[in-house]
Amino acid sequence: MSNLQVAIIAKDKLAYKGEAEAVFVPTQTGIIEVMPEHMQLVSALKAGDLIVKTKEGDKKFSISGGVLEVRTKSNVIILVDLV
Repeated sequence: MSNLQVAIIAKDKLAYKGEAEAVFVPTQTGIIEVMPEHMQLVSALKAGDLIVKTKEGDKKFSISGGVLEVRTKSNVIILVDLV
């Protein structure tokens, strides 16, 4: 299975760019797990922990909100306000 291509962009920096096996994001209606081959999606994010699962281990980002966009089956852009 292929990996996701993920970019997490904060106001003043690129917080993460690289491959991931999955991404867990806190949305207004609950936590969404985005995996390769996910359908296209745009969702508002709420405060919580955003977790990027990589081969090297989990990377955790505390956010106060943002926007998730799954552009293609493996391309994920996340605009966030980091805490």
